[in-house]
Amino acid sequence: MSKIAFVGNSLQTMCNFRMGVMRHLVHLGHDVVVVVPQDADTEILRKEHIRLIPIEVDCKGTNPIADIRLAKTLKKIYQREKFDFLFHYTIKSVIYGSWAAQKANIPHISVITGLGYTFLKRNLLNRLVVAMYRRSLSHAESVWFLNQTDQQVFTTLKILPYEQTRLINGEGVDTTKYQTQVPLSNSPFTFLYIGRMLWDKGVGLFVEAAHIIKEKYPQAIFQVLGPLSSDNPNNISPSQLEEWHNSGVVNYVGCTSNVLPHLEQSTCIVLPTFYPEGMPRVLMEAASMQRPIIASNVPGCREVVIEGKNGYLCLKKNINSLVSCMEKMLTLSAEELTVMGSAGREHVLQLFDEKKIIAIYQQQLEEFLVWGKDVQFAGIYYSDPAVYMLAKKYGMENILIYNQDTVLIICTLLPNSLHYPYLAI
Repeated sequence: MSKIAFVGNSLQTMCNFRMGVMRHLVHLGHDVVVVVPQDADTEILRKEHIRLIPIEVDCKGTNPIADIRLAKTLKKIYQREKFDFLFHYTIKSVIYGSWAAQKANIPHISVITGLGYTFLKRNLLNRLVVAMYRRSLSHAESVWFLNQTDQQVFTTLKILPYEQTRLINGEGVDTTKYQTQVPLSNSPFTFLYIGRMLWDKGVGLFVEAAHIIKEKYPQAIFQVLGPLSSDNPNNISPSQLEEWHNSGVVNYVGCTSNVLPHLEQSTCIVLPTFYPEGMPRVLMEAASMQRPIIASNVPGCREVVIEGKNGYLCLKKNINSLVSCMEKMLTLSAEELTVMGSAGREHVLQLFDEKKIIAIYQQQLEEFLVWGKDVQFAGIYYSDPAVYMLAKKYGMENILIYNQDTVLIICTLLPNSLHYPYLAI
């Protein structure tokens, strides 16, 4: 089997978002390696029989020396480990990892999980990042996007051709894990924000709306859940969070790796973000848990929320629109809320089930690792993903396909033999 590496800037994120895929590949017999900075989740990898290669990544920094060091480190690791395939995530891993993969001659796929702050403004930093993306992604086998808007941005800016891209429905959610037997309740009606404590995530807007709603609906409850982010320029300070909590309107419930109980105890999940999201995982989890959603009408969110069916979309950075959506939720009956929650669950099962995403990874790996390489036979080179189905049909481990007019010939390669018998169909 093959040695496959997943490269990123956070072990926690890698485990939370891609463990299902990695676990599946391990089950198939592949040697799975994670190349990320080390943290407390290392033990999780060990239990899953996944090896960790720790690296140092300055996620938010712009120090060119540190970035050059990262690129050289990845190149050395790739050359030493001789990976068969690589997956890159997040901006620095994508840019410098793709460069290193090119130098080490290893096929790779880059996954654009969101555009981030660098695409909020057209400035010098943005132009530099665009140029670096354009250079590094030119040799990727494929570039995956979690929403159509991000895909269009990259193709419009001519970072890469459309033919090199692929659109996937987020990174999937474990619908078996994220399901609930707890009936949805609107007494008391509980609005819940889950996410990092960033202004661009719309936390301040959520708090402002809570104060307005509380005057008209004093029984409503507003909760905030998520980690502080001290290394981000848009972070919310601990003192600000404490002030909100002490106001008695919003309850900050801390940070946890297990959001299931909080989702079960909520009535509606709110994400008024104006941050360039890829595909918000919390919205998929909430919908899978049959909880109605209010989210900003921005890329990523509008893929999960179907207006009026499983939630409402509010205008970005618009307090009046957010308050209006909250009031509409508050006026729905328990039965109507339940119908909305069920619709969300069905939407997730159709588009965002983790099993569908895992199937995409497996298919791509099979195409690149098995059939993506040309095989020489009598001076003729040919490769076709369709061979996969034929191989499975005839139980052949090593085959090549040769098209001659309308005759399809499947050849079984015999190890250490110059004679190649064939089966004509």
